[in-house]
Amino acid sequence: MTSHRLRATLPIRRWLAIALALIVIVPVAVVIIVGVTFVHRTEADSSDIASRLEANAARWHDPVWQSALRDDLASQGVYFLLIEDGREVYRSAADPLTRDRWGPPGRVIEQFDFAGSDPSRSAFIYTDEIPLATERVWLLPAVLVATLLLTLTVIAWFLRRAVLAPLAATERAALSVAGGDLDVDLPSSRVSEVAEVNAAFEGMSDALRASLMQQTRLEQERRMFISAIAHDLRTPLFSLRGYLEGLDTGIADTPEAKARYVAVAREKAAALERLVADLFDYTRLEYLDQAPERETTDLAVLLRDLVDSLQPMAEASHVALAMQGAPGPCLIDADRRLLTRAIENLLDNALRYTPSGGHVRVTCHAGPSGASFSVADSGPGIRAEDLPNLFTPLYRGETSRNRQTGGAGLGLTIARRILQAHGGELTAANGAEGGAVFTGSLPASAAPLSETIRSWSLDTRAQAQEHTA
Repeated sequence: MTSHRLRATLPIRRWLAIALALIVIVPVAVVIIVGVTFVHRTEADSSDIASRLEANAARWHDPVWQSALRDDLASQGVYFLLIEDGREVYRSAADPLTRDRWGPPGRVIEQFDFAGSDPSRSAFIYTDEIPLATERVWLLPAVLVATLLLTLTVIAWFLRRAVLAPLAATERAALSVAGGDLDVDLPSSRVSEVAEVNAAFEGMSDALRASLMQQTRLEQERRMFISAIAHDLRTPLFSLRGYLEGLDTGIADTPEAKARYVAVAREKAAALERLVADLFDYTRLEYLDQAPERETTDLAVLLRDLVDSLQPMAEASHVALAMQGAPGPCLIDADRRLLTRAIENLLDNALRYTPSGGHVRVTCHAGPSGASFSVADSGPGIRAEDLPNLFTPLYRGETSRNRQTGGAGLGLTIARRILQAHGGELTAANGAEGGAVFTGSLPASAAPLSETIRSWSLDTRAQAQEHTA
């Protein structure tokens, strides 16, 4: 919205210098043009007049010719004196030489002798050096004043449009922002200082709007988190309290019943532990600026260690958990602790949703730009309508991800955020033979995690907002 503000602008000092130059140059130029065109008479060419007199020498004594030539040359400010054999033949005006020996100021007198003429003839031609049409001299001051006023009017109009109007609009916009209205639209200006002020003000307005929107999203997300987590925590807590009360009141009066009550209580306590751990990890990743410790890690070795550590859980669920061997090392530059947390979430998710007798397969592949891995299970798979929202915080599908598993709907979100922080990605799909397949990719050298983690917040909140709506 502000990109057009700074184009084709000049500093206000230059505009003022241009204005002062125009105030001086334009009136003077117009006066000169008007003076030359309408007031100043063209200087007569004495040589042409002399040739004309010589060609009409036989008519020098003709009164009609004398009168016509006098009127014609007088309109040009030219006067003449004809001499024949040393005697004056005709004078077109009262002799100016009698008033002033050298003629009036600015007068030029030239003498022409017509050699070879008989009788001997000569002529004196005198003209004004800068002849003016005196009846039109009044135009010059009038044109000067009019041009000066017009120039000042144009400059005032420009200053009003380029400086005063934008500043007045900025004042109105400031009052609107103070009143809570952040939708401001300021006019453009050719003055760079004004354009920069307006651009900065619009940038401030956009930043305030984004900040308020972010604050609104945070508040809505806070309410959503409190509601969802309170519900998820209350369910296992009620069950745990009920079984503990059953043990305390003696309802479980046989060793078998007591063992079953204790087992259920342990299961609910484990569910509570998972809920709290997920909530803590998500909050830490989402709102804290972590300082991860990178190190060169063999992804294949990390996956194999995690598979081995989860074998007891797989065996207890009667699920075959195995890893297909990688042909070579899958070296990456990563935070081992965060990456372990992400892959544990994927494996735990696969084991919980794979039925008894099923299997979970883990693979790892090295490539020229990094490494990739996959976690595939033989469970019910993921419904098509759940796939677009699978990584949305607190989202759980009705079949593939439900509340009966005890999750808070954050495990997959945490896993994806961690991989994205490493410059990689995590995707979900259904396998060709059924079941869910999660595929992760990691570059050999990732971008700094601290910068990426800070970018999680806005994206996650937007997803949560869309889910809530």
